[in-house]
Amino acid sequence: MDGEQRAGGEMGDQGQRPWTNPEEPRRPDGSAEAPSRQTPQQPGYPQSSGYPQQQPGYGAQPASGQQPGYGQQPASGQQPGYGQQPAYGQAPYTQSAPYQQPGYGTPQAAPSAGYDANPYANAAQWAPGPQQGWAPPPKPGLIPLRPLSFSDLFGAPFLVLRRNPKATFGSALLFQGLTAVLSLVIVGLVAWLSFSRLSQAAPGEEDAIGAGAITAIILSSLIPIAVSIAGSAILQGIIAQEVARGTLGEKLPLGVLWRRTKKRFLPLIGYTFLLIGVVTVFIAVAVGLGFVLTGLGGRAGVVLTVLMAIAALLVLVVASAWLGTKFSLTPSIIVLENSRVFPALARSWRLTDGYFWRTFGVQFLVSSVVSVASQVVATPISLLASFVPVILVGVDSEATMIVATIAAQGLSLLVSVIIGAITVVVISATSAVIYIDLRMRKEGLDLDLARFVEARSGGREAVDNPFDLTAAGGKAPR
Repeated sequence: MDGEQRAGGEMGDQGQRPWTNPEEPRRPDGSAEAPSRQTPQQPGYPQSSGYPQQQPGYGAQPASGQQPGYGQQPASGQQPGYGQQPAYGQAPYTQSAPYQQPGYGTPQAAPSAGYDANPYANAAQWAPGPQQGWAPPPKPGLIPLRPLSFSDLFGAPFLVLRRNPKATFGSALLFQGLTAVLSLVIVGLVAWLSFSRLSQAAPGEEDAIGAGAITAIILSSLIPIAVSIAGSAILQGIIAQEVARGTLGEKLPLGVLWRRTKKRFLPLIGYTFLLIGVVTVFIAVAVGLGFVLTGLGGRAGVVLTVLMAIAALLVLVVASAWLGTKFSLTPSIIVLENSRVFPALARSWRLTDGYFWRTFGVQFLVSSVVSVASQVVATPISLLASFVPVILVGVDSEATMIVATIAAQGLSLLVSVIIGAITVVVISATSAVIYIDLRMRKEGLDLDLARFVEARSGGREAVDNPFDLTAAGGKAPR
């Protein structure tokens, strides 16, 4: 600092009031002159005009509103320049040229008149874009691609029947009708031949011919039963294929569903007859034990036989419910994952681990609803068909009575076939929907299906069957 500034920093040297700045410009009469309006300066630029820069000193009396020791406060809107000399005994900082940012020296253009007139005129330019929030999972077809709720599991099987009735109900009606026709033709023909022979039997041969006729009728009835079992197994695979493709938003006709499933017909039939064989063996063992206990004789043998029969019946019911639930996903696995019978049984067992009661509850509820609805529709028609001969007792024409009886029985059979077809479709679809739900919960299948749908909609190449992990390049979890 020069001597003049040191002199001006002492109290009372100039005779001024303590709230005045000794460096402010003054008029001839001694009053302070108002500072001129300054344009805010950018950092790093020297001031164009105004007050001379003052080094902050320790001895200077601070002006009003200033912090002691920090020097003069900058003007309104003005940042302190970087070129000022720091105090406190530090060496002065010199800079050859102020660092200049590109475009700092260019004054900003004044706002347009339209903006001044209406500050909301350009609000659309500042409107925020779409916010990234929660979006519901996609639902390309039958069910949403997420783990399903109880209402979804309950409603989806009925939606399968309504969504593609030609392929689902048509297939079931074909098998049910074929079973009914075989029962009428084969069993009816064998019964007619057997009893015709019985009517022509010689005296003393009636008992032997009658026993042979009953045996022939029982054996002939096994053919429609076997056809019905095989048809139900095949139908489960077709419905599983329909549920899988319907989940992806596809609606395949009957012929395409059959072609996609026909290679899995034999494993499906083998699985069904395997379960029937296990149940048959269990019943045979129980009956054999009953005969053994009965052969003991006396009241104790009878009591043991009755108790054993009750226990065997309870075991059969519980085991059927338990094993039926644990293995209920096997047809879907055989068809959709191209699996063999025993690996499919093991995989169905693993998928239902931790979800047994949920699976059992959904299947039991759907089966109960379908069964009650079937009985409500079928019972009045069956009663009407049985009462037709009684109603027509007073009719003189025997031909009229025969025709009316046949018509009533035919109507009852037709209603039974239709109801049976609906029941098979809904129950099979329930197992297929549960299979997809458990895979979404345990294996993240919903993500794979979403990627498949996205790739298909974008025209990119995708696997033909996203449910088969092996075909998709992965491996089904063990």
